[in-house]
Amino acid sequence: MDMARRILSRPVTSWLLGNLLLSAGIILGSMIIIRLARETIDAQIEAHSSYLIIAVTPDLQMPPATPLPTLTPSPMPTLSPPALPAIRVMIPKISLNVGVEEISPVEHISFNGEKYLSWDPVSYVASHYGTSGSPGEGRNIVFTGHNNMDGEVFKYLDQLTPGDEVVLLTLQDQFHYRVEKKFIIPYLGAEEDGNAVLQAYSEPQTAEMVTLISCWPYATNAHRIVIIAVPITP
Repeated sequence: MDMARRILSRPVTSWLLGNLLLSAGIILGSMIIIRLARETIDAQIEAHSSYLIIAVTPDLQMPPATPLPTLTPSPMPTLSPPALPAIRVMIPKISLNVGVEEISPVEHISFNGEKYLSWDPVSYVASHYGTSGSPGEGRNIVFTGHNNMDGEVFKYLDQLTPGDEVVLLTLQDQFHYRVEKKFIIPYLGAEEDGNAVLQAYSEPQTAEMVTLISCWPYATNAHRIVIIAVPITP
């Protein structure tokens, strides 16, 4: 009887040992994949370290806006037509050509019960801050968009460098801007300071500019990226 039990128990022991080794292999493989992913993300962040800034209120020193054409003086005063909003955003370098939808701030409640407002991007479009400007108006024109979901419209903002072109289209005209500055804002674990910086970038400025805001990098969204573009002088 004892001999039979020992014989019958061998397959069970082998099965248990095999599953234990398989589980250990899966855990080890997962740890290796996570480590490689983190090293890749760290390398990406290191490549942009020259743009990494501390979350403080920025001091934007932008060139003056391109002056608007003046009307021929006439005896009767005339009103300038209102600036039309952008309906598309085009960035040739990253093959971006996307529609625009206006958004308003949405109220949220934090973990500690405090209420706060945020600009939540709309899927598959460049979301225009409804309180910001329109092309040719001489104001800050602010857009936000998703980085790794719902169209990923601003996925490649990190590839832009000073001098690259941003084009805004209205129903009547197109306006050309060149990238002037790029910033990476630390955000994860410093949300309050990060939000303060983003708020400063989205506020009215003394000259016309285009401000593009998104999450970064692609895998973790641990930071925020801000692109500043200024009008191209005709």
